[in-house]
Amino acid sequence: VSIPIPDDLLEEIFLRLPTPDAVARASAACTSFRRVIKGRAFRRRFRALHRPPLLGFMDAAGFHPAQAPHPSAPLTGALAPCAADFSFVPAVVSSASYIPRGVQADGEGPRWRPRDVRDGRVLLDWVSLHPRAMRICCYMEDGYEVSILMDFGELAPRDRPTWTERERCNAAEFHLAVCDPLSSRSVLLPTIPEELAVQPQDYLREFEPVLAPNTSEDGEEEHFKVICIAKYHTKLVLFVFPSTTMQWSMVEPPISPSLEHMSCFDCVRGCFYWTEPYRWSDHLMVLDTRTMRFSTVDLLTGYHMELRGLPDQSFDRRRPNAVVLGREGTLEMFSLVRQHGSFALYHTSLQNNSQEWKLEKVIQLPRQYHDYSISTVGAAEGFLFFRGTLEDIPVENVNVDCYSMEVNTYGITKVCTKTEKYFNRTCTLPYFSFPPLLSEPTI
Repeated sequence: VSIPIPDDLLEEIFLRLPTPDAVARASAACTSFRRVIKGRAFRRRFRALHRPPLLGFMDAAGFHPAQAPHPSAPLTGALAPCAADFSFVPAVVSSASYIPRGVQADGEGPRWRPRDVRDGRVLLDWVSLHPRAMRICCYMEDGYEVSILMDFGELAPRDRPTWTERERCNAAEFHLAVCDPLSSRSVLLPTIPEELAVQPQDYLREFEPVLAPNTSEDGEEEHFKVICIAKYHTKLVLFVFPSTTMQWSMVEPPISPSLEHMSCFDCVRGCFYWTEPYRWSDHLMVLDTRTMRFSTVDLLTGYHMELRGLPDQSFDRRRPNAVVLGREGTLEMFSLVRQHGSFALYHTSLQNNSQEWKLEKVIQLPRQYHDYSISTVGAAEGFLFFRGTLEDIPVENVNVDCYSMEVNTYGITKVCTKTEKYFNRTCTLPYFSFPPLLSEPTI
């Protein structure tokens, strides 16, 4: 006669399973196993002990699931349709109102596009035909050159007009939403109130919405916070939207970041770290999302001075640096360096009691990529991500290979291959999440 295994012992056994996919297989074995695994206490313990799996990447074209032989491939096969579909999020306006005159629709029309991904949530931006890319455009008015911020992604190069009248973008014109794709839940954010949007009284040059990281001790916080970094001609303003109040507020930091671009950032210990996307800068800009205060970290110290001076480097619109949390809580960085046609990642660390960056290791990247065909795309959940193509650039319909590298072991794994209309070196968002069997809705 078989003796039933107590539920508490089953929990301990299931907690030691290596992957969510293994837990899912155990859950399908019998009803008693499934009852234990679906229990809230077990799911909470499992999430505390295991980091969420990488399911794939998101970009303006949609969701690109991990492909075999990646360990997440069996899981993403079932979850990909949910992660790729934002149709459950209410539309903002009709498609026709967003199609520029003289531009043909791509057959899909305006829709939600991911701008940031964190803690299982996706921050969406409502744009028209292409991903929103804010650029400064100039035209002559009354004999003077006027600079304006335009959504440049909406027009192909041959269709860009000669501006004849003043048009400016206002922070109140952006439509944002936060969703949990796997539970099909969403929150449509109100637009930034006009009375807040006009307060800076300056030209808006850059607008970057981001999801603040979850900073609760147990990691189970259901509330979220959206931060919009609005860079104006002479100042920087933060528009902050916490889900606890469902209202926008504006913060004008006492010091403004001095970086030229604010589009390349990594999240470490509740802070955003910005680096220049196209060159070495003197420092990292840091935003603490709990206090909404900026600070700086010296970048050109120690080995970084030697690294910057290496010959034959060319960033060529390629993101050079990514910031990660080190093995012992130290701040660490991976710098992409091209020399003699091949690529390597230089791993450096900033020890807590030192202001000098120290070289840890040089990691050679796959040698089939050469010249300008590789770039890093950021870091998250203990991984660094990079991508490359074997094709000449520029070219349409590029096949791009996406990789992850585990920070602690330097193990490089190919995640997927996706096709892009054009090779976009920066806009790829890694998506981590537990499957619904092991997770709670984050919204």
